[in-house]
This record gives sequence, C-alpha cells and structure tokens, in this order.
Amino acid sequence: MSLFRPRPKLSIVVIVYKMPDQAEKTLLSLSPAYQQGVREKDYEVIVVENHSDRLLGAARACQHASNVRYYHRQESQRSPVNAINFGAAQARGRYVAIMIDGARMLTPGVVRLTLCAFQADPQAAVSAPGYHIGHKLQQVAVNEGYNEQAEAELLKSIAWPQDGYSLFDIAVLSGSCQGGFFQSNYESNFIAMPTKKWKALGGVDTRYNDFGGGNANLDLYKRLLESPGTAFYMLFGEGSFHQFHGGVTTGTRKAERDVIYKQLDDQDRALRGDDRAPPNVRPILFGTPHPSVYRFIRHSLDKVQPQ
Repeated sequence: MSLFRPRPKLSIVVIVYKMPDQAEKTLLSLSPAYQQGVREKDYEVIVVENHSDRLLGAARACQHASNVRYYHRQESQRSPVNAINFGAAQARGRYVAIMIDGARMLTPGVVRLTLCAFQADPQAAVSAPGYHIGHKLQQVAVNEGYNEQAEAELLKSIAWPQDGYSLFDIAVLSGSCQGGFFQSNYESNFIAMPTKKWKALGGVDTRYNDFGGGNANLDLYKRLLESPGTAFYMLFGEGSFHQFHGGVTTGTRKAERDVIYKQLDDQDRALRGDDRAPPNVRPILFGTPHPSVYRFIRHSLDKVQPQ
C-alpha cells in the first residue's frame, strides 16, 4: 500500500539524541493538529534518532500523526551529521527541511508559509528565526539555575500548546539570531530548500564530526544562502524555540562550555578558514507577524546600521 501514498510536498528531517521529552514536544508542534492551514498529506516528518540510553522510540515519535517515519540508528561519532544526511536521503518531498536539533518547537504557521514561499519561488531557501525559551539565553541562564523544571513552569504559564504563538512571550532570540530580521543570521534550526538543491550542495559536511556537529549547521546555512539563484525567505513571524535539554552549547556550565567552544571553533576554522561571517544576503521577510513578535521587530530595527 505504501507504493500508492501520495508524494508529500515537503519532507522535514528531525534529529534526536538524548532528548525524548523535548523531542516529543517538537513533534507535537509539527503535527497537523498544531500546524495551521496544512493537511497531513502535504508534508512528512522523518525522525532520525541516534542511539542513546534515553530513547524517544518509534511509539512516541509517531503518536501525534501518521505522516511521521521513525529511524533508530547506531552512530559511532558524537555528531548528528551522518544522521542528517541519512534522513534527507529518505525524503520523498520535492522540498526538504533540516532540523539538526530535535529539541526545538515550531510556531503553527511554519509549514504552511514554507510551502507558500516555495510556491512563490521554487528555488528559494526558507528559514525561521531561532529563539531560546526563557528570559535569557540558556547558556547564560544555566549558570543561574535554569533547568527543565523551570522551563516546564514557563510552558505551563502560557498553557502551551493551546496557543503556539505564546512561545514568543517567554523567549529571547538565540545567540545566532541576535542580528534580528533585517539581515541574515548565522543559522536556523529550520532550513528548507529544494531537494535537488540539497543534493547539489552535497548535504551536511561530514567532516564536522565533533560534539553536536559543531558548526555544521552554520556551514550548511551559509553555503545554501550564498548559492547562486537562491532567494532567501525568512519567516519572520514564526520561530523555532529551543528547549533546555543539557545540550553541549546551551546546557553546560561556562567553564566546560568554553573548552568545548574552543574545540569546535578550532575544527571550524580548519574547515572554513576565516570566512565565517553570516551569509552575505538580505532576507525577504515573508508572512504576517503575531503581535507577540512586535518587540522582536523593534529589536531588529535597533540592530540595523544607518547607511
């Protein structure tokens, strides 16, 4: 019967490792019951989980929708890059979106607006800005006692998931998106493109084989946005929201994190040299912002340098 399944327009690849509770929320935010203006057949979600002692598992991964496919992998490296390329190779959609971190919930208009952007420009790149749940960047807040329990209380205070846009009320822009909406950022955890373009780029660079993939996501984002003939659509009224899960760069104490950052930076410099500025492109702002986004628009305006 699988031979007769209609081909989805968009394939979303979600990478999971040691974050079962957070990944479950992410997948709920990707479900047709949460995403607005799309049908289950419009897209598929490909969950790739690298083995650990804290598995999400197929049952939890697929509980919210039938358009989810789950893969459990053994991985010898401490990097998600092989899992990303594996997941993208399973994609059936004309377009593919990469979510390197399965601990990031989305707002309800991401899938619909991504498809609308591709309808406007089939060769585009589409991304959503990144946020951290909490009132400070999580790599700062963790030194002040922020943890999963504190985050659970924040989510309870906004009655998530009843209103997905209320996430903006308990979040700050991530470090890589501090530049705001009127200039390109360093990365996104929702990066969408034509599947043919993904293949032309060669996927994620597998040489990023260190903690969490290091700067593999930044490298992919820059290569994509700077590739010829690629207009960049930023879904500025949407977002991906990082949940605290003890991750390498956001959930460790400063002293340990500084050592890891140095190691990752050394690898990135060896691979990319000093050409590591954000992509040299200007985004096309796409969508309609929820009122909760207005304060981030003001922040973005403040970041624009006068000409």
